[in-house]
Amino acid sequence: MRAYPIKTRYIRKGENFIPIVIEAIKNSRIKLEDGDFVVLSEKMVSTSEGNFIDESKFTPGILAYFCYYWSKYVWGYVLGKLLKVKEDKIKNLRKLPKEETLKHKQAIIETVGLLYALKPYAEGGVDLTNVPGTYACPLPKNPKKWAEKLYKEIKKELGVDVVVMISDTDATYKVLNFYITALPYAIDGIISGVGVFGFILGRLADVLKIGGFAGCTPLAVYGDYKKYTIGELVRIAYICDRVHKTIKNINEVFEKYNTYIITEDILKKLEHTPVVVVKMKEEYKPVK
Repeated sequence: MRAYPIKTRYIRKGENFIPIVIEAIKNSRIKLEDGDFVVLSEKMVSTSEGNFIDESKFTPGILAYFCYYWSKYVWGYVLGKLLKVKEDKIKNLRKLPKEETLKHKQAIIETVGLLYALKPYAEGGVDLTNVPGTYACPLPKNPKKWAEKLYKEIKKELGVDVVVMISDTDATYKVLNFYITALPYAIDGIISGVGVFGFILGRLADVLKIGGFAGCTPLAVYGDYKKYTIGELVRIAYICDRVHKTIKNINEVFEKYNTYIITEDILKKLEHTPVVVVKMKEEYKPVK
């Protein structure tokens, strides 16, 4: 297989992404074939739904303080080391800014629940990148509906029978013969809705050599996908996540635009590739 990122303009809150995606695929000069995958970032779908929360409006309670100290000290100095969390993430946990983190944890508690706020980072799929101001972007409310709509529109406009996937960058882990994620939901075949325990079990499986990271998490799939295993689907989601061009270092954006707030105007100037086409029949050829 081979994956191609598809460039689109920035999709504004509440804007229908489907015609934008169709036009972007046409302009890419990539010829879709039956059986290809069209994989969408969950953030684009959530943005289209208008599914934003303003973290500045949340007032931290006692559980938010608990989650803040839990992440900074328990994860930062104990569990992170035991479960072999990456060293750069451990360093970031130890330096968590108090005021912003408290509001963020409170937003997670009220939006998806305490079990997700206890995760050290990437809690419940609530995304802070590529969104303006103090907004955060929870997972799409109805990803399967949007996957079906895009599938039907591609078939109508381009005359091909593809597989449409909406995926999140958060991990799916293999534990023995089971797949599990720390997200609130995922496709059938992946255990979800268990919050921080999905993360702990996944990291523990890696430490004990009975599993570990398997790929990224498909939230919805539509089309002829049942011939693929869960392992293959999460691997496709992972490959697409690796070729997306997104903000890697928010501080570089702050420095470039001399600001501490990401505005919609800045987001419009950045490069966005929230769609990836995966040619399932095309052999991957490394760039020399």
